[in-house]
Amino acid sequence: MSLLKRFGAMVSNSRKNNKKQLSHPKKILQKKRRNLRFKTTLFVQPLTIIIVSFAIILLVFNVLLKLFIAEQAFTAVQNQYDTLDTLYVGDTPETTAEGNIFETTYVIADDSFDIKYISASMYDLSEKKISEKIIDYFSDNDDIEWFDDIDEDDADYSDYQNSLNYFKKVEIDGSAYMIKMQEYPGTLADSYVKQDNNDDSPTYYIFVFANVTPIEELEDYINFILLGLMVIVGIVASISIFLTARKLDRNFGSLKSYILRVGNREKNLPTENFAYREFNEVGQTVERMNDMIDANQRSQQLFFQNSSHELRTPLMSIQGYAEGIKEGVIDAKQAASVIVDESQKMTDLVDDILTLSKMESVQTQLQLEKLNITDLLYDVSWRLKAKADERGITFEHHFDDDYLEIEADEKLLERAFTNILSNAVRYAKTQISISGKLIENQLQITISNDGEAVSEQDQEHLFERFYKGKGGHFGIGLAITKEIVERHKGTITVISNVQETSFIIYLPVK
Repeated sequence: MSLLKRFGAMVSNSRKNNKKQLSHPKKILQKKRRNLRFKTTLFVQPLTIIIVSFAIILLVFNVLLKLFIAEQAFTAVQNQYDTLDTLYVGDTPETTAEGNIFETTYVIADDSFDIKYISASMYDLSEKKISEKIIDYFSDNDDIEWFDDIDEDDADYSDYQNSLNYFKKVEIDGSAYMIKMQEYPGTLADSYVKQDNNDDSPTYYIFVFANVTPIEELEDYINFILLGLMVIVGIVASISIFLTARKLDRNFGSLKSYILRVGNREKNLPTENFAYREFNEVGQTVERMNDMIDANQRSQQLFFQNSSHELRTPLMSIQGYAEGIKEGVIDAKQAASVIVDESQKMTDLVDDILTLSKMESVQTQLQLEKLNITDLLYDVSWRLKAKADERGITFEHHFDDDYLEIEADEKLLERAFTNILSNAVRYAKTQISISGKLIENQLQITISNDGEAVSEQDQEHLFERFYKGKGGHFGIGLAITKEIVERHKGTITVISNVQETSFIIYLPVK
C-alpha cells in the first residue's frame, strides 16, 4: 500500500469513529425515554413511603393498645378471683398494692341466676343495673362456653395467651365489658362463697367484670387524631413533594435540553444557571467537556492540515524532480538521490503518525520487558553517529552504573530516545551529553546539547504536534516521545538556557 493510501485510510477511519461516537448518545437517550418519568418517581415514591409508614404506625399502635387493654383487664379480674379463692378456702387475703387502670365488680348468683350479692355500693345504682343486665344476658345465652383455669398439662403454653380464652367481651347498652365466670360449690357467706364438705351444697356463680368502654373510647379518639394527622401530613407532604418534583423536573428538563444543544454542537450557548447546585455542577462539567471536544477537534483539524502540508512538500519535490528527469533538464542520479531522501521523509512522517495513533489507542498494550537503559542509549547514539560526524558533533556518555535496569517497552523507548537525539543532532553545535542515574525509585535520564537556547514561548509548546518554533521544523517526534514516556508512567521536561538545552526524563524503576 502506498504512503498516501495508508495516510488516507487512517484519516477516514478516524472520521468514521468520530461519527459513531457522536451518534451513540442518541441511542442511549432513546432507550432512557422508555423508563419511568423523573417527576413521577420523585412524587410517588416519597408519598408511598409516608402513607405506608403512617399505616404501620397506626396498625402497631392499635395492636399494642388492644393487647394492653386485654392484659390489664385480665390482671384486674384475676386479682379479684385470687381474693375470692382465698376467702373460699377460709384464708385471709393479702392486700396487693399493684396498680391497674380497671376497677372490677363481681356478682354472686345461684344456679337459677338469681342475684345474691353485688360488690357495688348500695348507692351505686348504675353498677347494680349493669350487674343485673349481665346476669340476664348470660341466663338468656346459656349456650356460651366457659373455660376453667389452665391445666397443668398446658403449662408449656403462655399463661397470658391461654387466659385470654376465658374472657368474654359483651356489649350492653352501648358499653363494652370484659367478663369472666367461675363456679363455687359451698355456702354463701355474705360477700363471698365459703367452701364446705357437704356434697349437697348449692353451686354459686361468681361473675367478675370490668368496664373497658372508656379505654376503647380513648383508643377511638387517638385513632381519629392519628388519622387526621396522617391526612394533614399527607396533604402537606403531597403538595411539598409535588412542587419539589415539578421544580426538579423543570431543571432536569433544562439540563437535558442544554446537554442536547451541546451535543448538537451549537455555538455561543449562554451559560445556564439552575436552581440546584448539583445541576450546575453537571452543567459546568458539560461545558468543560464541550471545550475539550472543541479543542480536540481543532487539534485534529490542525493535525490533518499540518500532516497534509508535510506530505505535500516532499511530494511536490518528488514531482518536480521527476518532471525534470522526464524533460531531461536534471541529472538523473542527482534527482534520484533527492527523490529517495524525500520519500524517506514521507515514510518517516507516516510512521510517526501511525505510531502516535497506536499510542493513543486504549487497546495498545505495552510489551514490558527488563532492559538495560545504558545499552539502549549507547545503541541509539551509535546509529546517529554518522549524522553527528557530518556536522562535527560528538557524543558524551555519563552513567553512574553500567547497568541501569527497568521494565519497559524496548521498541517504544528506543523510538523516544531516537526522536530526542535526532532533534539534538539537528540543533547541537559541537557536542551532545547523555547521562543516567538512579534517584530513589526513579531513573533520571538527561540528554543535553550545546545548541541555541529555546525561548520560553517555544518551551511551552515544544511537545505539541507539528509545532514550529523560530527557525524550527514541523513534526510530531517530541509529541510521540512525551506520549511514550507518559505511557510508562514517567515525565519529561525541557530546560533551556544560553549554555545548553536539556531534556530530562524520569522513569519508574518498578
